[in-house]
Amino acid sequence: MNKYFYVYYSYEEYGRGYIGKRECKCLPEEDINYFGTYKDKTFNPTQKIILETFDSVEKALKAESILHDFYQVDKNPHFANKAKQTSDKFYCSLSGENNPSKRNEIKEKIRLSKLGENNPAKRPEVKQKLKEARNKRITTEETKKKMSEAHKGRPGTYGMKGKKHSEETKQKIREYWNKRKEEKMRA
Repeated sequence: MNKYFYVYYSYEEYGRGYIGKRECKCLPEEDINYFGTYKDKTFNPTQKIILETFDSVEKALKAESILHDFYQVDKNPHFANKAKQTSDKFYCSLSGENNPSKRNEIKEKIRLSKLGENNPAKRPEVKQKLKEARNKRITTEETKKKMSEAHKGRPGTYGMKGKKHSEETKQKIREYWNKRKEEKMRA
């Protein structure tokens, strides 16, 4: 029985995405019900794109690691990933390596792989697939309604949920935006 290894991008039609690695016994294109092992319960992906397939789990892990690092998925609010893959082997740990020269060698290999042609984030076909996925998320009226529903009940920006600005603050905001409009017209 063959095993297939692939890196994918799953995403919400109107929101965030998730980059992950998967191994399965069916063809990656047939693995349609799997969207990732994410912990964020508010993330609800409905679409998935196979970015690239590999002949080993190590190669898939390496590609996932490079993409995670390139897009900074652990910090980027456009991704549901809470952490990023940092190794191309399950048992490889830079902090657990006792030999400092070996640790530096591993770090250098990782650094070079991110710069060179092995970086999947720089491959035209991977870039194109991710670009197409982002373009599918252009906000239509239906999408805006879904986004509105998804955000109801969440805390507002800057802790303002349920609060109102004073008249003085509203006037300062108006003055600021009027000033910005005037500056734009002069430019």
